[in-house]
Amino acid sequence: MIKKTVFDINPQTNVRATQGDRIFFRIPRDKLYPAGLKRLLRLEKYNEYKITLSALAKQKQWSPPEQGGHIVFYIPVPKTWKEYKKKEMHMKLHQSKPDWDNLAKAFFDAMLTEDKEIADVRVTKRWVNEEKGWIEFTSYLPEYPSNDVLI
Repeated sequence: MIKKTVFDINPQTNVRATQGDRIFFRIPRDKLYPAGLKRLLRLEKYNEYKITLSALAKQKQWSPPEQGGHIVFYIPVPKTWKEYKKKEMHMKLHQSKPDWDNLAKAFFDAMLTEDKEIADVRVTKRWVNEEKGWIEFTSYLPEYPSNDVLI
């Protein structure tokens, strides 16, 4: 059985938060140095992404299956690219940064409190010639015979 779910949100990578990042939320923005402000904005954007993605999943009544899944991240081509290159790269495999594992980490961090629940997943990145990207998750539910033992 196959079930496809589409999340209308721009894919984003994981941001590794550390204990030291707590200080950025205590200092007023106008007192932060540029590097600290940049870090704070990245953390806020990542937290907003997780909240929005989690809300989309709840709205669709979706939760990640334990086994069998294919996640495809559709990443918009950069605005600075020439038009011919944008058209050429549409739906081709995305073979540059961000890394697929960081995209998947951010996705599952938004969906689950513990990643250990995921046993099997396939990840793909594709370019799209669109303003905004999206995430597509296809669930595969295997159909095993109920009482047979597989050897």
